[in-house]
Amino acid sequence: MPNERADVPHVLDDPPPFHSKLSDYGERPYWSADGTRIAFVETNYGDVCELDVETGKVRNLTQGLGGHHSFLRVLVLSNGDYLLIGPRTFKDRDTSRHVESELWVLDKNAHRPPKPLGRRIFEGCGVSAGTPLITYAVGGRNDPDRLAADAYECHVTEIAYGDDGPVLGRDTVFYRTRGRLRPEPQDFRRDDSEVVFAEYVAGAEPPHPRCVVKGARVDTGEVTTYIEEAMVHNECEGIFPDRDHICLESSCDTEWPLYPPRDLWKLKLDGSQQRVRMTSMPADHTWKATNSNVSPDGRWLAYMVALRSDEAGYGRGLGLLDLQAWERSQEASQWETPADRARDNAGKLLSSPVPGS
Repeated sequence: MPNERADVPHVLDDPPPFHSKLSDYGERPYWSADGTRIAFVETNYGDVCELDVETGKVRNLTQGLGGHHSFLRVLVLSNGDYLLIGPRTFKDRDTSRHVESELWVLDKNAHRPPKPLGRRIFEGCGVSAGTPLITYAVGGRNDPDRLAADAYECHVTEIAYGDDGPVLGRDTVFYRTRGRLRPEPQDFRRDDSEVVFAEYVAGAEPPHPRCVVKGARVDTGEVTTYIEEAMVHNECEGIFPDRDHICLESSCDTEWPLYPPRDLWKLKLDGSQQRVRMTSMPADHTWKATNSNVSPDGRWLAYMVALRSDEAGYGRGLGLLDLQAWERSQEASQWETPADRARDNAGKLLSSPVPGS
């Protein structure tokens, strides 16, 4: 069953320019390689479905297949199989998401039950568009026998296929942290030689950032910071086909305590920290756009909407942004950097009247 409906009008019933509604339920959309279908999670800890973009018809992929129906995420592997993430059974919202969530593979025809790969991971995952590689993080809570409680490591792992189906194969650990830094790999670029990831800063206090976007070379571990902003949550969420830009959940225009992000932005992956707003959620911050994925041809942005008060990953519908139309608009030319925004905010403070003057 879909998540509970909001008790306010749905933000996409009367959508902003370039926006449209795909579904009034669903979470975490992910495009098929041919751009005709969008896989998504029906509900928190539920089944995985697929929507035909042209007809709007929805097919439940996991219903009736095996005994495990508690998924949080779905991605599409280079061979068309589905990579699923979720616990074997739901226990509670912390344990099931942050401790026992694991990797599964569902065959592309959805004929057999999802097969567990035997690895618990921290949050989400990224997949290569052209090779059987995936990238993810493992934390101490996922693997306490091997890692300290505050330790995290990022992996690139090959999914190999044999007589018994998919298994985890060749594995490389390319990045490690301890303490307050919690990395979550998101996407490959540069022919799979670099992984772009979000790095959450637990308990961040001024002037530290809440989340930073970085990239790391898989062979050397060399790290590049793509955007870092004091007290702001900047989280990468879906790379563009050119691999030179990525979607960004940014709380740069959210009032104190500067969380959660309201809109999706486009970030340049050239180190300039330039971003431009794509979605146009209401200024009253009732709704937020999140968990985006760009179509393989770069024409469309699929995303999830939720109420500001909803926990991360909890969805109340799927939307579509016409990127071609948006790119012709004035909004698409309004690039900015964190430094630009800081100067603008300082100028506004200086020009504001002093109380009692």
